[in-house]
Amino acid sequence: MSKNESADPRHPAFTDPDRIREEIASLEFRLNEIGYDGDCAYEKAMIRFFEEQVAMRRTWLEAN
Repeated sequence: MSKNESADPRHPAFTDPDRIREEIASLEFRLNEIGYDGDCAYEKAMIRFFEEQVAMRRTWLEAN
């Protein structure tokens, strides 16, 4: 999301189910590339970030 996009939950980025599914797939793909057992603090933080982002988008999808 760019600086100019709103964080308003009614914004199309948060409500378009196809876009949300695309984002979930992209995040899960990246998470699978990184793996689920990071070797260092950076990797563990990235794993946690991607997991949180996937969970957030699943919440958005369920809300629609």
